[in-house]
Amino acid sequence: MAVLSKNTIKAGHWYAPDGTPMHRMPTADGSGERITTIRDAKRMGLFPSVTSILGILAKPGLETWKLNQMALATLRTPKGEEEGDEYWCNRVRNAAFEQVEEAADLGGMIHGALEAAMAGEAFDPALAVYVDPVLAWKGKTGIEILEREARLVNTANGFAGTADVLFRYGQNGIGILDYKTRKTQPGKPVGAYEDQAMQLAAYAATYWGEAEVGRVLAANVFISTTEPGRVEVVKHANPERDWQAFKLIAAFWRYVKGYDPRAAAQAA
Repeated sequence: MAVLSKNTIKAGHWYAPDGTPMHRMPTADGSGERITTIRDAKRMGLFPSVTSILGILAKPGLETWKLNQMALATLRTPKGEEEGDEYWCNRVRNAAFEQVEEAADLGGMIHGALEAAMAGEAFDPALAVYVDPVLAWKGKTGIEILEREARLVNTANGFAGTADVLFRYGQNGIGILDYKTRKTQPGKPVGAYEDQAMQLAAYAATYWGEAEVGRVLAANVFISTTEPGRVEVVKHANPERDWQAFKLIAAFWRYVKGYDPRAAAQAA
C-alpha cells in the first residue's frame, strides 16, 4: 500500500491555466532550457500535473527495487584506485538506472505509435508488434473514441494533465483509458497500482464531471515489452473512491509545497 513520503520530490510537469504544457523554461542566459521548478510555478500560476501530485506517495516496492539496482551496480562498476567518491557514486547511479532510461525511451516510442495508429496515421512498422494487439482489442470492444491526448485542467482542485483516450460505449457508457508499458513474466498476472487508479479518476472527474465519476469505466491498457504481443486491460473497480483519495492527496501536496494553484487561478 502506498504511504506518504517525506523525501524531496523532483521537479515535475506543469501546465498553464489554458492547458499549455510548461514542463521546461528557457535558461537565464538564453542558451537552452531547464526543468520548470515550483518557484516558476508560483511566479506564473501554473498547475501541477496529476502525476506530480501523486509523486508525494512513497512506493516501498519501488524503493526496494531501486536499492537493489544500486547494490548490483556497485558490483558491475568497481571503483578506480584514483577515482573520487563523488565521481564513482555518479557512475554507479548511471549504471544502475540505464535500463530505466532505455525502458522509458521504448515506452515513449510505443505511446507515440499508439497515438498515431488511433488517429489512422502511419507509425514505425517495427512497433507493430506492440500496437497491433491494442488495435485488435479496440476493434473487438466497439468503443467510440471522443478525444485522444486531451489536456485537462481542473481549476477547482488545482491540477492538470493529459489523458490518453476518452471514449463512449454502448447506449450511454463513458470511459477513460491510459496506456502503460510493463515488463511482464509469462504466466504471471498484470495488476495496476493505486496511483494509476487515482490518476485515471482525476482525469475522469475533470472531463466527465465529479457527479459522473462513479459510472466511468476507467482502465489501464498494459503493453508488455518483454512478451511482445501481450496486452492486458485492467479495469479499476471504484473510480469514485479513487477520486476522493486523490483529492486528499492533492490537499496534502498543497500543504507540503506551500502553494495553492487554485488561489493563483482566482487571482489571475
